[in-house]
Amino acid sequence: MAVPSILRKHDPTPRPRDPTPRPGEASRGERRPSTSTRGRSTGRHWLICAGVLLAGALALEAATITRPGPLPGGPAVLYLVLGWWAVAMLAVAVLVRVAPRRGVLLLLVAGAVAIHALVLASASGPRMSDDLYRYAWDGKVSSAGIDPYRYATDSQALAPLRDRWLWPDPAGCARLGHRPGCTRINYPTAHTIYPPVAQAYFTAVHYLPGPPREHRLQLYAAVLSLSTTLLLIRVLPRFGRHPGLAAAYAWGPSAGLDVGMDAHVDILAVLAATAALALLRQPRQAPPATPTTRSAPPAAADAHPHPSGRDPDGGSQHGGFWTARRRHHLMPLAAGALLGAAVAVKLYPALLIPAAARRRAVVAVAAAGVVVLSYLPHVAVVGTAVVGFLPRYLTVEGYNEGHRFLLLGLLGLTGTAAKTVAVAAVGSVALVVWRTDPAGVPVERAALWVLGTAFLVATPAQPWYSILLVVLAVLAGRLEWIAVAVGPYVLYMALFRDLAVADVYARPGGYVLGAVVVALVALFRQTGSKRRARGAGSRHHTEDGG
Repeated sequence: MAVPSILRKHDPTPRPRDPTPRPGEASRGERRPSTSTRGRSTGRHWLICAGVLLAGALALEAATITRPGPLPGGPAVLYLVLGWWAVAMLAVAVLVRVAPRRGVLLLLVAGAVAIHALVLASASGPRMSDDLYRYAWDGKVSSAGIDPYRYATDSQALAPLRDRWLWPDPAGCARLGHRPGCTRINYPTAHTIYPPVAQAYFTAVHYLPGPPREHRLQLYAAVLSLSTTLLLIRVLPRFGRHPGLAAAYAWGPSAGLDVGMDAHVDILAVLAATAALALLRQPRQAPPATPTTRSAPPAAADAHPHPSGRDPDGGSQHGGFWTARRRHHLMPLAAGALLGAAVAVKLYPALLIPAAARRRAVVAVAAAGVVVLSYLPHVAVVGTAVVGFLPRYLTVEGYNEGHRFLLLGLLGLTGTAAKTVAVAAVGSVALVVWRTDPAGVPVERAALWVLGTAFLVATPAQPWYSILLVVLAVLAGRLEWIAVAVGPYVLYMALFRDLAVADVYARPGGYVLGAVVVALVALFRQTGSKRRARGAGSRHHTEDGG
């Protein structure tokens, strides 16, 4: 009977090695490349692929810039933007295959700089939206010592502030395709809609040095965008993500078109909201030490304290407890202040508060305090006029009548019924998020749930509103939500131009496809989790039975 090998007596006598190489084994004298060498070679290949995709993104951006025609351009602009999104997502898929070392980070930053440098070098105006002219006008009004909420844009009280750029002469109006007496500013009979922190930004840009006219706004929007990219690269590891995910924003149309060309102030709100979430997010804990891990005993760490009384990480050894307590209280307070600043730039970041304020009411209190304090000086001057264009905006966009909720409209809901269901849907998700445990559902994922639901329910037409959705998808590692962020581009262009698809399909089509992508990925992820759970259970059963 054969004896099992594990029971055989060990023979310590060394056996001579057979000089004949085994199949697949290098013979003597040959040197097989090490694993690290092969890894570096493969990494270089992926970096080259990422560089090629970056060049493709820049080419699509250049084609978008040079498209002729008035805002927002012809249907070709939409097709270029969709291709641009596809290239950016492919770049993400390539970058995450490379270890997040210096080469990846340098390529990420270089690509982000190139995306904005191309816009500034081309000296082109906005591509899809003319909101930046309103920004310049509000900044000029505030710099003259006039509250921006006091007068409508075309008020005669502001006539002395008009210039030939924002208020062209008849020849300039003719070149723009308008009648004499025109202005570049949209809704000239309305008061401004932008909240106080946005107004402070417009005023600051008015005073800051830089190129003239719209190019100054594009320059400082690029500065904010690059700051957002650097912040993403810095905090993504804290969120347990590969920094290459940042390319979904930094190399895509959100950065190049909505911020770079159109200089939307939303990027200021996104930067503040991202910083707030980073403060609230706890770093991933290091795995517990295993028996094979060599570590110094706890007493050894304190046996030789640092001569300065500070630990090697910069903390105080004598006051560490109080320092930790201060950080525990100050971090939520600072995060709430940043979130309040984001709300005081554009109102919709308020949707992040249910996720950010879980188990930390101070976040909501701080955010509300910043919003109230920012409005108080204007309320003291103009009273209720601070609401500006907001009520009329809701009417123009179709929310007051309830016909803007495109996906709900496909279900036969319009008017009051659509508004009721919309409020109930967003409110229910916000309540569910509020009741979740931050340790189980990270803040960025909870915020994505609320904002993503609001997008699918409200179906806004403005593509620049989705900048925050893109950044949240990056932070949460849920890039399927970027399909929802693409929906506004299709809707926005369908409102102004005739596309290859009929309006009845084109307008809700982008959001329908986005919702389908999110649902399919969620189903696939849930199925995979169940399969892994069953596999783990079967392994435990085998071990217990064996």
